[in-house]
Amino acid sequence: MLLPFPLTKLRLCQAVCCFIAAALPLSAQAQVVLKAQPVVEDESKETVKPAAPPPKEDLKASWNTQREARALTLSVPAPRGQIVDRHGIPFAQNRAANYLALIMPFMEGASDAQITSYARSTIDSANKVLGKTWSLPDEKVLLHYKHRRWLPLVFSIEEGLNVEITPDMEEKLKPLLGQNLVLQAAYLRHYPQGGTACHIIGYTGKTRPLPVGPIVDGDPVFEEMEGREGIETAFDSDLKGQPGIVNVLFSPDGKRLSEDVRRNPSPGRNVVLSIDYNFQKYAENALKKHTTSGAMVIMDVTNGDILAMASNPGFDLNEFIPGIRQKRYEELTKDPRLPLYPRSFRGEYPPASTFKIVTALGALDSGKVNAKSYYDCDNAMEIGNRVFKNWNKEGEGSMTVVTAIKRSCNTWFYRAALESGADPIANMALRLGFGERTGIPLKAEGEGFVQTNAWTIQNLGGKMQSGDLANMAIGQGRVLATPLQVCQCMAGLGDGTRIPQPRLVLQIQDLADRVVMAYEPKDRKRIDLNPEHRQTVINGMVAVVNGSGGTGHAAGIKHAEIAGKTGTAQWKIAKDQNLAWFTGFLPAGKPMFAFAVVYEGEPGEDVSGGKKAAPIVREVFTNIFEKAPADDPMLLAMKDVPKATVVEEEVQDGGGRGETVAVAPPAPPPPQQKKGIGGFFRKLFGR
Repeated sequence: MLLPFPLTKLRLCQAVCCFIAAALPLSAQAQVVLKAQPVVEDESKETVKPAAPPPKEDLKASWNTQREARALTLSVPAPRGQIVDRHGIPFAQNRAANYLALIMPFMEGASDAQITSYARSTIDSANKVLGKTWSLPDEKVLLHYKHRRWLPLVFSIEEGLNVEITPDMEEKLKPLLGQNLVLQAAYLRHYPQGGTACHIIGYTGKTRPLPVGPIVDGDPVFEEMEGREGIETAFDSDLKGQPGIVNVLFSPDGKRLSEDVRRNPSPGRNVVLSIDYNFQKYAENALKKHTTSGAMVIMDVTNGDILAMASNPGFDLNEFIPGIRQKRYEELTKDPRLPLYPRSFRGEYPPASTFKIVTALGALDSGKVNAKSYYDCDNAMEIGNRVFKNWNKEGEGSMTVVTAIKRSCNTWFYRAALESGADPIANMALRLGFGERTGIPLKAEGEGFVQTNAWTIQNLGGKMQSGDLANMAIGQGRVLATPLQVCQCMAGLGDGTRIPQPRLVLQIQDLADRVVMAYEPKDRKRIDLNPEHRQTVINGMVAVVNGSGGTGHAAGIKHAEIAGKTGTAQWKIAKDQNLAWFTGFLPAGKPMFAFAVVYEGEPGEDVSGGKKAAPIVREVFTNIFEKAPADDPMLLAMKDVPKATVVEEEVQDGGGRGETVAVAPPAPPPPQQKKGIGGFFRKLFGR
């Protein structure tokens, strides 16, 4: 649901050579009821248009101006559009930055040594005041003097990056600022939430260095920026806007004689994400608290909205603005925890016992296994010339699929898979979205992998062996999945008839509050799960969290009943490094939120889904429910969800009694509300 939200108001003013951006503090932002109308011209209304003014002519250096005068037509880069969450909380904005720059006067007949000496002495005067050691290579000074001396030459540079002049520094420089020492303004990207959603938002970088040769029409006043990662690059064409054009006449000594703004910069469009800032922050905080490395995804079952997609560790996006220092970049790239790596949608992991949900549905769908099929849950099972073990060293007796899910019994699933065959399980995995990208608009999304008989015949010369099938049945072997794919599977199971298309972007909006592109919810595919099979599997998942002996008790919360599945995967065997999973949805009786958590264990660490991943789910959803206002639509929608009824189920030959839970059929998704983001640009002009 897209709700009204506070917005930053910016206005764009006429400028000559440089433009600066300013934003009201969040405390000053007003709550605005927003409209979300498509851009459609009303041709039925007749309007009287004012007479167009006569076209302006470019300013020119006439015959009687001095020979070093110049008329320049320059481009003024536009401020990029904002990136905001579904409620308007900003992830990416713009701000103004000042750099210290040199203006070179015309020195007729001066030698190269005199020109460079002048530049050094001017720069040194600033260095003495600020305690800096800034300098420019002689070659750069001479090239600039020859071709571009009418324009500022920035010299507040360290490690190849422009250094911003702070207000304190500016105060110290006041006596020096004037004809030949100036502050050059520029737009900078600003990420007010720091590292929150860093792998989703991405960052910007310079499109190209400023020109150094003779000035030509359209040269930019300051560096243009482009998206480099995440949403910043995926929606770069929407975010970057249209540059302005300014025509300026300079005297030989660099004094501006006259100017005319031919076209104001047109700020970029604004991208409204499906992400809920609070959901995202709760997920990231829990991952930081409980993991060294891991990921969590939360989706809206009804429409596919990705409400959180967190990866830990992350990084502060502002470190990349205006550019990242080489030493810091090397620290990030060489960090063994891979903070730049978006685990939530690019990381491909063995899904472990979370995949048993797929195996159960596939086996039931085959007709060779049913809800009352009993198989032994031994501590080990010989398949071919190998022994495949259960996680529990003690045998648990003979059980059905519900108890097998609750207890996560490996040997039960080996037998069920061998009974049903490879095709029903592989086909169910593909049906639930495994083995293909979800289609979110972020580059290099992980594809995952599902081994099929067709692939095995083509690549290995024969059908899947029983050992391969046993491994796949418990989410090991060759099968791989991203946390986003596992969460998507749970959304499909929660709905029962369809998998919603995962949606990361809701709308693109312009300055006039109008929606120029809306990404409506849609089905990714129909799955039409057998209702009885679906309910049987969900019964087992509810028992995982709420039943006696369930492996996921640590995920339970008082606010809603969770249907879940634990998983523990062998991962990097050579390092004795394993994974823990917990996935599912809630409320069990009327699924609204699907989720998946993966926990990367340290080498030698004893991990399990119930001990490591389930507590993360409990913490995140406890925060979501307890910190939401009482009139939150989410809470109101869950008030009437019926409590699940525990149904006793017999277990033969020991192992205790299992419990199943009756779950209500899925409700149809509610209609979507479309709302917009307010206009938020103020026209500004500097210098």
